[in-house]
Amino acid sequence: MSTDRRFAIRVESALPIAALLVAWYLVTHIGVTDPVFLPSPGRALRSFVSLFSVSFFRDELAPSLVRIGGAFLLSVAVAFPLGVLSGQIPLVARLVLPLCGFTRYLPVAALVPLCILWFGIGDAQKIAVITLGVVFQLVLLLAADSASVPKELIEAGRTFGLSRSQVIWRIVLPWSMPAIWDDLRISAGWAWWYLVLAELVAGNRGIGYFIIQSQRYLETERVFAGIIFVGILGALTDLLFRISASRLFRWT
Repeated sequence: MSTDRRFAIRVESALPIAALLVAWYLVTHIGVTDPVFLPSPGRALRSFVSLFSVSFFRDELAPSLVRIGGAFLLSVAVAFPLGVLSGQIPLVARLVLPLCGFTRYLPVAALVPLCILWFGIGDAQKIAVITLGVVFQLVLLLAADSASVPKELIEAGRTFGLSRSQVIWRIVLPWSMPAIWDDLRISAGWAWWYLVLAELVAGNRGIGYFIIQSQRYLETERVFAGIIFVGILGALTDLLFRISASRLFRWT
């Protein structure tokens, strides 16, 4: 792809964001809304810059990163083996997939009161909420990726005397890992969403708690700053997955 074409694609991708910023500026500049409800982009930007402080990183960002990291690793540890085995072993699929298919439709917000009842309002409750929001859907995605391996490859492995576990390790995983990595990237986005939900409902520290506290004191520009901060963290997480995928799966 030529340099000009890459530049054109980047410009096209930036147009919706630029249009949104222009509309935001115009609405606030001509005074259509009260600044209490919709601050100007400049006020939101200044508030966002003010977040880059030791106190914010220590009191709000660090707890959120610990929670989302722990919950995401727990979700992957549970979903990865169940999903891969469900895609290859019919008995495991019959035991696991119906439960996941039902549970993934339960609204996680409705489960927050139970998580508070069972785990309190500490980190365990936040990790539980995030895990419940991610793990069941991730199992289904990984099962679909595992089941998509061409039957010819599996039959060839069995012809050469590979056991079922060897087929999964040597054929299924190498074939499906690029797609699995994409599913992990998508589920990381869900994890950020459920983190903010958990901290909004029952938080004492964290980015979600920062946002809801700012709303209570009508510091709307700080609400926008917190939302933008979460968006940037999510974008950086997505970028990390994309870069690592290009390094790990060069054959794709």
